[in-house]
Amino acid sequence: MTRPCALTRVACCFALALPLGNQVAAQQSRLFSPPEGCEAFLTVQQKACIVSHHWTCKADPAGVQWHAESDEMGPYYVGQTDGETQWLQSFNLAQGRTTTLEQPAADPANLTTLLDSGIDTYDFILLSPEGNSRVFGYDRIIDERVEIDGEPLAMTEFHVTETDTDGEVTYEAKGHEYVSRRHRRFFAGTGQVLQGAGGAFDYDSTPVDFIYPGEPGFLARKPIYGCFEQKAAAPLLQKDVAQ
Repeated sequence: MTRPCALTRVACCFALALPLGNQVAAQQSRLFSPPEGCEAFLTVQQKACIVSHHWTCKADPAGVQWHAESDEMGPYYVGQTDGETQWLQSFNLAQGRTTTLEQPAADPANLTTLLDSGIDTYDFILLSPEGNSRVFGYDRIIDERVEIDGEPLAMTEFHVTETDTDGEVTYEAKGHEYVSRRHRRFFAGTGQVLQGAGGAFDYDSTPVDFIYPGEPGFLARKPIYGCFEQKAAAPLLQKDVAQ
């Protein structure tokens, strides 16, 4: 299960998570730079003109990791998850919204349960100055043996719903994602947004390249796949999409 806002296009979200010096350096460099005291371990080039960078920080508890997603204009989403893939913090200026997980959750997301049993349900509250919301749904493994660019993954199906404090549905999506035992995290796939700020639509932000330290393209700031198609579909891209 990945954060619903991940395909929303905005270039300034990263400002919420990085100090000013890092922001300036990131804009001036061709390479992404994680915050001081942190170390990047993976870059993923995805379809839909997305590149994501993944890092850990010495000050965080074991298992906690961060990732930032960028389009051609720069970073637009930053998220923090724990070792069970709970959404600890999310930063998204497209919605003008930041969220923090209310703990303990009624039914916490649990990657261990998913990997051991093949299915995991979740039901939790996201706290936000812009308005709290409830997120609930499930992930189910449907194929244990998937490989993309040499990376072993499992394919999942998911269904996720987000409601406001009045119980009104503000977002709903279903589709397929990929989960990594090695990295203990989800990667986007294909899906359908059934209800959201941008209406109903299909999307495909499947990973194409998994790039590690020392390999060409590691920490590259620019996405390389599907950018022409994304420009052609620009009116559809102001949206929330599960990634």
